[in-house]
This record gives sequence, structure tokens and C-alpha cells, in this order.
Amino acid sequence: MERTAVIVEDQADIRSLLSAILESSGFSVHATENGLDAVELIRSVSPDVTTLDVNIPGIDGFEVARRVREFSDTYIIFISAFVEPGDAERGRAAGGDEYLGKPFRPRDLKARLAAIPSQRRREEAPVVDAAPAATPTSAAQNLSYGDVSVTDGVFRLAGVPIEIAHAESSVLRALLLAQGRTRTKHDLALALRSRSRAEAPDPDEVRAIERSVESLRGTFAAAATSTLIASDQGTGYRLDQR
Repeated sequence: MERTAVIVEDQADIRSLLSAILESSGFSVHATENGLDAVELIRSVSPDVTTLDVNIPGIDGFEVARRVREFSDTYIIFISAFVEPGDAERGRAAGGDEYLGKPFRPRDLKARLAAIPSQRRREEAPVVDAAPAATPTSAAQNLSYGDVSVTDGVFRLAGVPIEIAHAESSVLRALLLAQGRTRTKHDLALALRSRSRAEAPDPDEVRAIERSVESLRGTFAAAATSTLIASDQGTGYRLDQR
């Protein structure tokens, strides 16, 4: 069965090249150059794979990925001229599966497309279940520890609803599941992955966890919560009460 792809790219020549590569790889292609339009296009066509530039009109590619991850299992390949240290980490934290720098070789993209599993993400374990301690239904659980809770997908601190990014929500849910036990950075990195993979987390993934925890600690402090995120000898994190 023919698979579907969405290209989000504002440069016409690169958009044309991507379209040719994807079509030759067996995909039916849809394209847009605007981030806001991309979210709706992905919602409409439910693509198997999405190539996503970062610097695009409307909203940037990172924000597109975060919004798309709320409803879609599309395999996201960032293709961007942003290749500074940390850019790939930001893409992964936003919900991306791969990060390819520009200029890229068509054969490299074709190799990545060929390696994408034929099964869709929705047929696999949910993102938050990638860590060993999670259970198949953990994404739907209502959880609480101290005055931190998640109910029907809404996180609350001291009873007040908060909005946090996809990466932070995955980390916080994993810590809530642990109920005060330590989760290693390795396990949390697995929970943050958009797809379950066997490879050990790389340094960028570990740094993404550290940044997510730093962001969460700032959110906790602003909410004057009685719960904190404690470090455990530099190896991991756990929820604790003041």
C-alpha cells in the first residue's frame, strides 16, 4: 500500500528535491511552506512521514513538531540548515525522530526513509512507555505525588493547571509513575524518545533530560509547590516533598 508524506519546506528548489526523493521511495507527497498550514495538513492527511524544516514562516519547525505530537504518529525527519550543537537535541525534544543537516545527500535521506518501520507509531507503545518501568496504559493513567498531578492529560501543580512542553510532560509523567523512586537519566531519555529504539541514549539525549528537568524546576518554583525534583547523586531524578 502506498504511503503518504508531508514536506514542510519554504525553499522551492529543496521542496522539489524532497518531493522527487519521496516519490521515488514510494510515497504520495503533500507539501506546504508554512508552519501553521503544516499542522493542519498533517492533521488532514495523516502522513506516515513528515520532513520538517526549522526556519519556516508562521511557526518554526520545533513548534510544528510539538503541536503535531499532540495528535499524530507521523515519523518526523527534521531537515534544516541549523546544525549548531544542540539543534538536533531540540528537534528530538520537540518530538522529531531524525535530524538531517543541510546540505544533505539524497542517498542519505533515501537510506533513512528505507529504514522507517512499515508499522505506524500508533501500533507501538506510546512515547511515555518507552522506559522500562512504564506500562502499556500509563499514558492514560491519572497520577499524583504530593501536590503534583496529571488528570485526563492535564498537569497541575498545587491544584493549578499548567502548560508544559512535550519533553517536560514526558519527563514529569515518568517521575509521577515512579512515585518518589529514582529514575535514571538513561531511563528518562528513553521515555523522551519519539520512537522506541534499542540503542542506549546518546549525550544529546541525556542533556535534553537535564534541560527538561531544569525547566520543570523553574515551573515548580513559580507555582510554589511543596513538591520538588531531587537529584540522586547525579545519576537521576525523583520527586520529593519539602
